[in-house]
Amino acid sequence: MEIHQLEYVVAVETYRNFTRAAEAKNISQSSLSQQIKKLEEELGINLFVRTTRSVELTPAGAEFIVHAKRILSEINKARQSVQKFSSFERGTLSIGIMPAISYYNLIPILTNFQKKFPGVKLNLLEKECEELNWLLHSGKIDAAILSLNKHDSQTHYYTLKEEKLVSLINKKHPLASKLFVEVKDLENEKLITPPINSGNYQDFLKACLANGFTPNILMHCSQIATITNLIRDEFGIGILASCVAESVKDPNIAVVPIIPTINRKVYLAVRKEDKMLPLLKVFIKFAHQWIYVSSSNLKQKE
Repeated sequence: MEIHQLEYVVAVETYRNFTRAAEAKNISQSSLSQQIKKLEEELGINLFVRTTRSVELTPAGAEFIVHAKRILSEINKARQSVQKFSSFERGTLSIGIMPAISYYNLIPILTNFQKKFPGVKLNLLEKECEELNWLLHSGKIDAAILSLNKHDSQTHYYTLKEEKLVSLINKKHPLASKLFVEVKDLENEKLITPPINSGNYQDFLKACLANGFTPNILMHCSQIATITNLIRDEFGIGILASCVAESVKDPNIAVVPIIPTINRKVYLAVRKEDKMLPLLKVFIKFAHQWIYVSSSNLKQKE
């Protein structure tokens, strides 16, 4: 029994005529008749009653046609399912990433996705979070890995990582010996933060304003090494995400928690669209699975 034989049987049942059925399937009438006869011989029963004027299903044929249609329907669904995935095997995704992404251990999402789908071309663009948000909304990128406390109704935000802000202080500074630093303790301090359009700075600014002051920013800097050197030389206090601060291995610098806690989240952001690219859907699913597996592995180690 072949799939095309089932298709021919359904076509004859639909048109009640071998000639029209053959035309619909784009084959000769003789070929169609031969294939149906071959199927009937295999089944050991006639599916149609043929006369000079009409073609009718036999009782056995009527029951067979129900199963044939169901089988063809399932085959069609299977083809659609495969096509949904095969459509991105050679596709392209443009992903915006924030500069500090490596400190959040999120690079493996991109590298492992590329390994699993080598035919996909990933275009990566590094920008600060607010610019990434603009690029996403303008359609210049398909998705962005960013951190923003301003959410909008036109975007889906999938949480990838949760962090908090901490202060990096030269150990000669009085605040370095504290168990924690209150946000208001930083009001009169010279501060070094990531760029003004970064999610890090926007979260910190929001916390300062909530405590009634505008922070005294000595410098906005995107280079962690530069920030570290400035702190070592007692130039100011640095404000960074805790996972970034963990990379600073300097005996002259203390990492001190901030209270109230300034929580941060890193998201995979995508535009809300009626018809999302199949490739983008797969990337979102892959990112979720990777985060879940990574979190599970981390809990097992703990």
